Amino acid sequence: MLSDLIAQNIPMGVILTQDGNICQMNEWAYKFTGYSATEVKNRSFLDLVHPEDHEKLITRYNDIMTGLELPEGRRYRILSKSGELFWIRFRSKVIEHSGKPALLSFLIDETQNRIHEESLKRSEERYRGLVENLAEGIVVVKEGSICFINKTLRNKLGLTLENIVGNSFLNFIHQDDQALVLDRYQRRLKGENVPETYEIKLIKPDGEELNCEMRPSLISWKGSPAIQTAILDLTDRKKAEKEKEQLEKRLVRMEKMEALGLLAGGVAHDLNNVLSGMVTYPELLMIDLPDNHRFKKPLDLIYSSGLEASAIVNDLLTLARRGVIATEVINLNNIIMDYLKSPQHHKLLSYYNNVVIKTNFGQKLANIKGSETHLRTTIMNLVSNAVEAQPSGGKIIISTENLYIDKPIKGYESIKAGEFAVVTIEDQGIGISGKDLQKIFEPFYTKKIMGRSGTGLGMAVVWGTVQDHCGYINIESIENKGTKFYLYFPIVRQQIEKGHEPRFIEEYLGNEEIILIVDDVEKQRQIAKTILRRLNYKVVTVSNGEKAIEYLKNNSYDIVLLDMIMDPGIDGLETYKRIIDLKPDQKVIITSGFSESERVKDAQRLGAGQYIKKPYSVEKIGITIKEALEEH
Repeated sequence: MLSDLIAQNIPMGVILTQDGNICQMNEWAYKFTGYSATEVKNRSFLDLVHPEDHEKLITRYNDIMTGLELPEGRRYRILSKSGELFWIRFRSKVIEHSGKPALLSFLIDETQNRIHEESLKRSEERYRGLVENLAEGIVVVKEGSICFINKTLRNKLGLTLENIVGNSFLNFIHQDDQALVLDRYQRRLKGENVPETYEIKLIKPDGEELNCEMRPSLISWKGSPAIQTAILDLTDRKKAEKEKEQLEKRLVRMEKMEALGLLAGGVAHDLNNVLSGMVTYPELLMIDLPDNHRFKKPLDLIYSSGLEASAIVNDLLTLARRGVIATEVINLNNIIMDYLKSPQHHKLLSYYNNVVIKTNFGQKLANIKGSETHLRTTIMNLVSNAVEAQPSGGKIIISTENLYIDKPIKGYESIKAGEFAVVTIEDQGIGISGKDLQKIFEPFYTKKIMGRSGTGLGMAVVWGTVQDHCGYINIESIENKGTKFYLYFPIVRQQIEKGHEPRFIEEYLGNEEIILIVDDVEKQRQIAKTILRRLNYKVVTVSNGEKAIEYLKNNSYDIVLLDMIMDPGIDGLETYKRIIDLKPDQKVIITSGFSESERVKDAQRLGAGQYIKKPYSVEKIGITIKEALEEH
């Protein structure tokens, strides 16, 4: 019969079984198993099956015989007569044979496929073993989905195999880079020539971005084309490069500030010498004039102008980083309120009468330690900038609060954790462009309207003041929406001392004690000499430290008024060291046109008395000398 002829010659096994026993096999099956027709006739089919597969095959046989339609199912192991192992897959159908149900099964040899799969599996296992712990991340993408990802990259992304394999790799690519990655992937699959490496950003589940370098290559994965990509994490390197760039910018800015500081310091020193006469002589003259004298008002105007000019010199000293005397305990709420009531502020608002200023002061704002003059100038500069940023009108909000900060502030790699008094100045103005933000604190950079506000030193003074007060500054700005300045100053637990009450000159007059004035500037010697003679002291003056030492060898003085910066020759600190070697108990008061420097503090640590900043105030120099003389 034709059917028998076909069954005997088709290239697969055909087996007829009934009640689990072999009734007949085709020629291919006899050769495949090595048995003859006599040897397998009425023999249980399970005798040809590996013992470990018996239970599974019986279950499948029963399911088919009960009428269940089953797929081809899994492979089963067949043992030949010689003991050789083969893998086969069944296709079975229930038929009638000799009036009873029987099972006609077709056997497909899957041995080579199985060997190939095992080889692929071993190859994949070797691949995994090689790349699992590489320093670089490795991912294999096939048909757009992740089919392998090594441990290094899983750890970078903070994921496990279960929640990443099978997902689209685009899920972990920054949306700005997804089109690029997809284009490179598709073109490489087509065999096109594309760049060997490129940079993108990966996104972790928590939103953190990783800067990465991609090096994709075309491979075969389980017999199909796939893209293997080596991924190098550049995040730390990029961070280091950015920090290096920021450091270089800071160094450039420091060099500029240092250069300006040298200039400003020299100018300030010379200006103080000039201002001494403008401040001191009018004050001396007014002491002896009655209140209704016709020269009293002009002299007071000269005196006030000299003090205002002295405040500008303080700004120059701030740029020189030699201007802050951080000894006063002050409250920022008071500083801000004093400025808002000042004539300078009212003059500024007269040009911008459609700007409204609101305050939101924190309750029980902690005190800080610093220079009232410099902090007031800082507030003035920031408020005037905020006002001028709203030429068409708007609102400025000045807020204060206490904050504990232990995380870095924008623009600082690290901060000293602790409690801070924070000032926030917010406007609704034109904002600051990213380009301008990069150089806003640079010296010589300004957009101020000449003659209307500030000293023209602006943000450079703000930056210097914040630095000198061991504080921090942060800026948030959006063009055409507004700007916020945040100033952070470390708090102190000390209380503010009671305000100074002017004292009558009779309280600090001398009793003809002898004072030695040591100063390299003749004008300064003359001014100090005039003041002290008016205060009933005897005065001797010398022009340098060397002459002072010679005078002290042969003469006695109740007080030495010693300038710290003298040129040429030895400076004040060196002079003081020689004085105490010669006369350990000699009383010395330090003076300088600069503010309290480290050399001043060094002298005080060695035993020097109080420090007086030029230009001289009659009351300040008089009280300081009186107190020094009364000390035992």
